[in-house]
Amino acid sequence: MLVGIFLLPASAQACSCAPQAPAESLREADAAVTVRLVAVLPHGPGQALYRYEVRHVYKGAEKLEAGQMLGVHSSRRSAACALPRRIGRAYGLFMLSRHGRWFGSICRVVSPERMRRAAQGASASSARASVQPVLCG
Repeated sequence: MLVGIFLLPASAQACSCAPQAPAESLREADAAVTVRLVAVLPHGPGQALYRYEVRHVYKGAEKLEAGQMLGVHSSRRSAACALPRRIGRAYGLFMLSRHGRWFGSICRVVSPERMRRAAQGASASSARASVQPVLCG
């Protein structure tokens, strides 16, 4: 999946996500989980560590388990495709692992129900419901 972030004047910056079916995101991800957002902690310039309680592991069970706390690195700015920031809300995350850290973006977030359907191998018609492009900013 290619994700483009274009550098424009500050007033016009936006995150742009390529549409992708959840089943395809599942295949490409290093891990796929449903989680509840607990906290967002600043982590360097423009970055944040998103702390989640793992509810269900669909992919990556060798590294993750339900009930554990999970830290995911992402931008703090919506214009740079930051993860959603609603504390207490449940999400489905398709994550990538690099150098022992988990990374995510809004482009790889779905509802917990969509995550479940993708993991269960939903029919082609429902799995084709793509992650819609998100414009932030």
